[in-house]
Amino acid sequence: MKQPFARGLVLFCFFVGALQGSGFGSSETSETKKYDWQTKLKRGAINIVTSPVEVARQIQMTSNEKNLLNGWTVGLVQGLGQAVVRLGSGLIDVLTCPFDFPDPHKGPLMEPEFVWQKPGVKYS
Repeated sequence: MKQPFARGLVLFCFFVGALQGSGFGSSETSETKKYDWQTKLKRGAINIVTSPVEVARQIQMTSNEKNLLNGWTVGLVQGLGQAVVRLGSGLIDVLTCPFDFPDPHKGPLMEPEFVWQKPGVKYS
């Protein structure tokens, strides 16, 4: 039972790693960047995997802006909502990567394109 899961995980990691080409994490804006199906698939897979980071990031940002109590209440709820939106955006990107839906240029469904591009606390 563990072997098919492990094999699938290895294949998924290899697939996502193979798609990491030029432009990953670049500072180009969505207007100047050319998107293709591979970029859309990569963006969708990354957004699916990193969607839980939205919760922690929103808790931290709200705690820094207001106080710890607001961070763990309001920030938690906002983070859960943003995680669901990012997960949905990633799923749509993965499922529709070969098609020109919803944007003929295959641009991102949400801004910023990835969770680490959000304004706020930056890590080095």
